[in-house]
Amino acid sequence: MSDLIQHASAAQARASDPVASVFVSANAGTGKTKLLTDRVLRLLLAGAPADSILCVTYTRAAAAEMRNRINKRLGDWTIISAQKLADDLKDMGIDTPRQDMLQRARSLFAEILDNDNGPRVETVHSFCQTILHRFPIEAGIAPHARLADDDEQARLKLLARNGIMASADAELMAAVQIIAATANEDRADKILQAFLDRETRLADPNIISKIIKHFEDALHIGDADDAESQKRVTVARIDDEALRMVAAVLQASDVDRHIRRGALMDVWLAQTPDDRIQKLSFLVDALFSANGPLAERSLSNAGIRKAMPDAVAIQQAVIDCIEPLLCGEKAQICKQMTVALYRYGVAFWREYERLKAVRGVLDYNDLINRTNQLLGQSDAAQWVAWKLDNGIQHILIDEAQDTSPQQWQLLRRLMDDFFAGEGADYHGSQRRADAAQNLPDRSMFAVGDFKQSIYSFQGADPRVMGDNRMSLAKRAAEAEKEFRDVALSVSFRSSQPILQLVNALIPERSGIEDFTPHQVARDDLDGFVEIWPVVSGDAEGTPDQMFGAPVMASANAAETKAAQQLADKLKAWIGSKTLSSGKTVGAGDILILLRKRGAFFEQILKALQHNDIPVAGADRMRLEEQIEIQDLLALGDVMMLPEDDLQLASVLKSPLCGLDDDDLYRLAYARGDASLYAALMAHRGGDDKFGAVADQMAQWRMVADGESVFGFYSYVLVNGGRQNFIRRLGHAVHESLDHFLGLAQSMALGDGMSLLQFLASIRGSGGDIKRDMDSAGSGEVRVMTIHGAKGLEAPIVILPDMLKSRSIPQLTGSDSDGRAVYWFPPGAAFQPQFILDAKAASRDLEQQEANRLLYVALTRAREGLVVAGWEKPHGVRALDGSDYALIKSALATLPGVVETDDGHMRLEIAATRITEATEADRAALPPHRAVVSTDSDWIARPAPIDAPSGRPLRPSQPGLDHAPSTLAPRQDAGTRRSGLAYGRIAHRLLEILPSVPETRWHAVAQPILRQDDALSDSAKADILQRVVKVMSMPELAPLFGQRALAEVPINGRINGIGVAGQIDRLYVGDDRIILADFKTGQRPHGAPPNSYIEQMALYDGLLSQIYQGRDIACWLVWTHSQFIEDITVDQRQQALQRLFADRQDK
Repeated sequence: MSDLIQHASAAQARASDPVASVFVSANAGTGKTKLLTDRVLRLLLAGAPADSILCVTYTRAAAAEMRNRINKRLGDWTIISAQKLADDLKDMGIDTPRQDMLQRARSLFAEILDNDNGPRVETVHSFCQTILHRFPIEAGIAPHARLADDDEQARLKLLARNGIMASADAELMAAVQIIAATANEDRADKILQAFLDRETRLADPNIISKIIKHFEDALHIGDADDAESQKRVTVARIDDEALRMVAAVLQASDVDRHIRRGALMDVWLAQTPDDRIQKLSFLVDALFSANGPLAERSLSNAGIRKAMPDAVAIQQAVIDCIEPLLCGEKAQICKQMTVALYRYGVAFWREYERLKAVRGVLDYNDLINRTNQLLGQSDAAQWVAWKLDNGIQHILIDEAQDTSPQQWQLLRRLMDDFFAGEGADYHGSQRRADAAQNLPDRSMFAVGDFKQSIYSFQGADPRVMGDNRMSLAKRAAEAEKEFRDVALSVSFRSSQPILQLVNALIPERSGIEDFTPHQVARDDLDGFVEIWPVVSGDAEGTPDQMFGAPVMASANAAETKAAQQLADKLKAWIGSKTLSSGKTVGAGDILILLRKRGAFFEQILKALQHNDIPVAGADRMRLEEQIEIQDLLALGDVMMLPEDDLQLASVLKSPLCGLDDDDLYRLAYARGDASLYAALMAHRGGDDKFGAVADQMAQWRMVADGESVFGFYSYVLVNGGRQNFIRRLGHAVHESLDHFLGLAQSMALGDGMSLLQFLASIRGSGGDIKRDMDSAGSGEVRVMTIHGAKGLEAPIVILPDMLKSRSIPQLTGSDSDGRAVYWFPPGAAFQPQFILDAKAASRDLEQQEANRLLYVALTRAREGLVVAGWEKPHGVRALDGSDYALIKSALATLPGVVETDDGHMRLEIAATRITEATEADRAALPPHRAVVSTDSDWIARPAPIDAPSGRPLRPSQPGLDHAPSTLAPRQDAGTRRSGLAYGRIAHRLLEILPSVPETRWHAVAQPILRQDDALSDSAKADILQRVVKVMSMPELAPLFGQRALAEVPINGRINGIGVAGQIDRLYVGDDRIILADFKTGQRPHGAPPNSYIEQMALYDGLLSQIYQGRDIACWLVWTHSQFIEDITVDQRQQALQRLFADRQDK
């Protein structure tokens, strides 16, 4: 073992020792996941109960990886030899393990398997979710409140924005007008999001008055009347006669620009004193440009100075007089815009909170904030903290640099007691009672890296990590507890050339603190760094001649050439170059990283596909941008408004209908004043293709009228729609179609929204699909953002877009003390100092994070790193000041760098260059998998057809497996919505109330009843009364007892056909089973509907396979009349025979 590896092992052993609390600063690739695992294992070996350990990770993937590592190590310990076990413990820093520790190591795996609660390895949000579900009443949330996913949060935010527009609040509407006059819809959304990311005090009822007070007291910006008075004072100081003489001289010159300026001065001078205030813009236009005061050379020329030597001085005096006034106006505008933004933001926040409360959902911020309030401010805070303290004795924090201030506050509420009072000696009483007890003291452990803090848009602030580091060390010292600062600098990931570049480049960058030079664990690891020449091309793309088509990048555009050159290089490398292991480079060994998704991102994907290089696709796909989803959205538009000719034409030409241009022309040409839909419907019942499409359209409209959104789109896709998309677009449509249906289903379960609301929601939120790109063994090139690649690595990393892009105007920023979030007025001129300071601070923070983002990008590479870029004129993409230029300068300082005449620069380890593979190696390689053919006729060929798969029966969703004619009679939207709300609330009450004492039924029911505003208070009271009556029925006692289960998911196969459903209530006794399904509508006369009998028969069929030989009772419980309807064995058997006979006929 080398000295460096010994040094790294000693540092890791010191950090994993459970006798001390530890704060670790870990460079990239130094083995922090192994360290966290070792720390947990050493705590367990030291006797810490498994459920006393809480490890907080940043992502669910990190939590899963760590749990797997812990379980694997513990499993290995049960079967490996005594010598190997001792060696493993020694590698963790336990040189001479005692015999009882060895025995405990052998038994820990079984102990963990028997303990469902520990060690707890989860995200901070998952931990908060557990706490809130444990104490919902104390936290002030509805029992069983659920976490809204990203899509649902986006929908609720869209509803909140729409709700604000219906407000009657005059001040709010005035604020909306200011926002609308200043920014378009897309820009306003960005401003609002940036504001909400920065401002965390919107719950403060006095926040708006505090902001106004900040402007008036701290910045001395009064109201409009004060500004008007200041204007009058300023204008009165201007020397009219001197200015009039200047105006005359300017107009006597022979320069048009000066003549115009003099005329503007005369116009202003001709005004009355009052009008001069209103028309000050004439004088401003004469003396100022869009960027500020005119330069001295622009105020005169030689002839003007000869005619009037003091002309420049007079104009400059007026400029000096007016400029502070213009800065004051800009400050006043900033105040008006900022206050308007706060009014809108507060209203939006309140409406968003209301919508979440109505639906009984929480977002990620709620999890943190509600838990913080529960632990720190609620009446039950001490009791809750005591309950938690009894369980949590050791806290481990992963990715401490990305932990937000609110998350740190939460964790500190849990940890501070570790170093104070009785909490500091938690096990003291046990040790005094039993000298043999030697449990580890309560401890905290955190690992992070300031250089890798790149999630400020999620609230992370690495400075907060540093503050907490010092604060915890101080508290530990005061409690006389050992606290260690440990630095890990030895990299087990990256090669020497990469780390040499990092050490030369990163320390001098702003935003980098606590830099420790990187050391290489293996000096025999091959490696290289390459810088490719900057690619130049056409300044602009070539516009397509089609009306409204976007500007298309030409083949000679810089970004197109750069993407193609990259793809050509990778084509040459894959299968023809070797890595240090001797393995040839494969597509899965390459990771391409960009700062953001955009046109160049798509260009790279297309170039790789064109070269037949396997590529995993984008790490995030926007649903509404997929052509198959656009077709489905257009179909939804037609269902609501058939007379929309444009959308109907889109649907007719889509794979759903399959008409071509000639068909559409024949259908539309002779229709006269009739709509396209009317022309189509004239063919209904016909034998030609128009008749088939017309019949299909009528059928779709009937399903859309009677079904939910999910039911409608399921019908469309199951009945040929999906296969039609596959024939035209290929199998890639499965992912987007499945996600689209998932959104429709989740929205239906959440609030039963209409088709119109669904379409607006998808178009408003976009419906992003996040793809898992963690796997490097997929055999495909990965193209990702740098943010998305955090925590990943690859043998070869390529950074193809490292030139500086044109800066984006800053929209918002905070003052230095965080007292206000400003909305900056447009324009660069006349900015008051507080705006300049806020913008400068924002730029500094952005640059600091950009530098840390660069560090993350560089350290993803194991063996090879490639840096490239493409440029465009006019600052669109520039070399000066770019990361490319800085990397090239830093690399040039390193020994061994070779630069060629064509601009390539390369640093490599001489003995371990990447070399060509032999012919024998190439012959053994599998052929490339063609992703997209290089010819152009593929788009006209039908894609292969998937073999049809059996559709599972879903007894919990009656109606989706039946023709539209068998559905219930059509109801109006209001009645249908009320009925759905009645059923949702009743089922929720029947699920939750049996688990709490009867004395608390009414209190627990109230938050549930408030979740839906579709019902009146009297209707909600009626629901509760009937639910209580049902729960009090003696016959149903087993279903509401301790052995009963609620909302039981069940799935399996009957006669080879899949069945998936959910049983409302299930009792499993020793000799008898009772399953019940609650029906909240009116009980029909005579026999129950066949669909209900089939539902119970399917449940019975699945349960009888699990509980063979037991009697199964199937009950329909009608809550409205408190009636139990027993579905007999004969009814069930006949229903199954009928159901499967029908499916065979189909």
